[in-house]
Amino acid sequence: MTSTDTPTTTTTAGATLPDGGWPVMLTPFRPDRSLDFEQVDALTDWLIDNGAAGIFTVALSSEMYDLTEEERLALARRVVDRAAGRVPVVASSVSSGTPDEQAASAAAMAATGVDAVVLISSLVGGLTTTEEEWRATVQHILDAVPEARFGIYECPVPFKRLPSTENVAWMAGTGRFVFYKDTSHSLATMEERLRAIVGTPMKLYNAQISSLTESLRLGAAGLSGYAANIYPEHVAWLCEHYDDQPSEEAVAVQRLLTVAEHTINSRYPTSAKYYLRHSSRLMIEPISRWKPEGIGPHEGQPLLDLAAYIHDLALPASARVDGAR
Repeated sequence: MTSTDTPTTTTTAGATLPDGGWPVMLTPFRPDRSLDFEQVDALTDWLIDNGAAGIFTVALSSEMYDLTEEERLALARRVVDRAAGRVPVVASSVSSGTPDEQAASAAAMAATGVDAVVLISSLVGGLTTTEEEWRATVQHILDAVPEARFGIYECPVPFKRLPSTENVAWMAGTGRFVFYKDTSHSLATMEERLRAIVGTPMKLYNAQISSLTESLRLGAAGLSGYAANIYPEHVAWLCEHYDDQPSEEAVAVQRLLTVAEHTINSRYPTSAKYYLRHSSRLMIEPISRWKPEGIGPHEGQPLLDLAAYIHDLALPASARVDGAR
């Protein structure tokens, strides 16, 4: 295993976030399904030790819709405090109300100290909202929270809204957007967007592990998805070595991470917590509010087998602390 130090870049005007893997951080719960802040701290440390370039908390994987507003703010604040500047932290503002209500939610999240407030594209505007109306709401939020930096997340829940390339270019051109989580699953769309944001602080992070190396060659900054939750050290290595020659090793790592990610899709995020409980130093409980079904032997054994298989392969990894897992 090799060690790496991903530089942390503050999000002052014109600054950018670091390239690499951005886990969509899981939310640990106690058996009574209250927030387990002790394990929030442990998970934050673990992600950083294992090479995460930054952390995206209060995401769908964080079960953001199943947290109260107070819990979302407390969670973001806790991760920011625990990260303590070692890596940047971004978090979602979860509001689908009026532009004023969305701005108030964004301001509250900005006050937690996150490096960027991530707007949910499908909450900014509904199914019938035009691109012009959508842009106007975003502009209202920017005007109401002038000191904050922002991101966009094309969250698939309640529905997936892909902003037009024109609006992506507009957001990038404001200089206020530094993070874009792309869930288009389309290299053509990503390439178009990457051309539109050249020369701006906005960076595009692909959510799809199976197309990661191809998107990195197009200019994407990294991955923000499930795979970075369970194997941040291998995602970090892939983001650094995707263009190495010969390419067989990078191809093999990406394929295996693709299989691993799809293996945990069933009963996610509980399955991911179960996986980490049995493949890392973490003591996170396999408990979820979003999908409360437990993980029994039938669901758990394939996860244990996969964890053992990947461990035995000794895949290349990049972490800040050797042997961090």
